[in-house]
Amino acid sequence: MNKILTLFLVFFLVASCHKKTKKTKILFITTNVNEMKNESNGTYLIELAIPFKQFSEKQFSIDIISPKGGKIPLYHSGDTTSLVKSIIRSELFKNKTNNSLKPTEINPEAYLAVIIPGGYGQFWDTHKDSDILRVISEIYDNGGIVGTIGHGTATLIDVKLNSEEYLVKDKTMTSFPTWNEKNIMKQSDYGKLLPYDMETELLKRGANLKVYNHEKKINYEIVDSENRLITASFSTSGKFVADEVLKLIDQMK
Repeated sequence: MNKILTLFLVFFLVASCHKKTKKTKILFITTNVNEMKNESNGTYLIELAIPFKQFSEKQFSIDIISPKGGKIPLYHSGDTTSLVKSIIRSELFKNKTNNSLKPTEINPEAYLAVIIPGGYGQFWDTHKDSDILRVISEIYDNGGIVGTIGHGTATLIDVKLNSEEYLVKDKTMTSFPTWNEKNIMKQSDYGKLLPYDMETELLKRGANLKVYNHEKKINYEIVDSENRLITASFSTSGKFVADEVLKLIDQMK
């Protein structure tokens, strides 16, 4: 009898160890860098707030991580709508943005998707933080979805999967366009302050990059559903990215 009980306990423990964590959460990755060229920086507010609202309305649990954890810097251009203002007044949003987690404090297996809103800080801290890169890689390798907005795509540059290949390799995607950076982005000194050019680095890593065409108004929002990657060029696409991620989540059920 004791032998049977022992065998049962061993079987139970082995089964428990191999039981997968149920995926129920959405993860946002944000920067701790709060300044560039003596101007406020951080995560661009609408790129975080709008998709945050989309997922919270669908009753998904949301976590925010940053390399250092704690309160994350947010900035905007003074054009926030009444909708955004209502989101940032919510207790949930305030709690999550004031208490971001460190990447070592979460279990990547619990997340259905990872969303990376833009902000220039992504070029300096998230894209080279080994724990951030590991979290993205593990979520993706576990079947999760990746969505990026604007400069948030910079964080994907050095993400490698278990296969040792870059996550972006052979993925159809877009990013914030270099021509746009060089022509209108005064805060980055028209791209001169940035440590690398996104388009150049994505192409080096084998991405099937589609650059936004201003005249034809194409390639600013791209869904590579087969590869679970949604990318958007500009800050106004937060709702699009969230909606497309939600569609893929529904398809995975």
